[in-house]
Amino acid sequence: MIERCAAAAPPGQEGQDNYYFDTHSYDLARGQGMLRLRSKGIVILGFKKGREQAGSPGYFDVIEVECEISEELFKEALRAPSILYGQALEPMRVLKKHYGELELSLIGQLNTIRRRRALGGYLLELDEVTYADGGKSYEVEIETEDPEGARRALRDQLESLSVKAAPQHLSKLQGMLVRAGVELPGLPRAS
Repeated sequence: MIERCAAAAPPGQEGQDNYYFDTHSYDLARGQGMLRLRSKGIVILGFKKGREQAGSPGYFDVIEVECEISEELFKEALRAPSILYGQALEPMRVLKKHYGELELSLIGQLNTIRRRRALGGYLLELDEVTYADGGKSYEVEIETEDPEGARRALRDQLESLSVKAAPQHLSKLQGMLVRAGVELPGLPRAS
């Protein structure tokens, strides 16, 4: 299920600064949840909960709720994240439903350059992710109700270009936590 308050951006390219929040003991991440503020000209508050589906490598089935917030609330939330609980915002309502009220803190940041391209009837989001340590990763996202059709179309396109790819098993947040050396059940150890 994807519920969005903000309009989807048209195909093109955009830079995104992503700020992730959790408790000091990573209660959201442990429960397959994520709370993020994304600044990309506008600021989007997003809550996600879900994981990669067993038997479907690279397919993440998630609840995703987003809405736009003001620049002022964004700046205040970076200083005092728990202020978000006092706002009548759908992502916070859904977070509270799943986790209750938590003592939030800013746990990390990453930057993404997102490029959008069409492939058949699918919209691809091609992400270049830069982590705090300067390392990079690349991923292709397709939000779809037809994951197998999307997988076939993407696999065929990549093979025609002689590009080797593998399903991503971690979310961007999980990748950030692994790079930072955070050890949680279900996450690989940093190498």
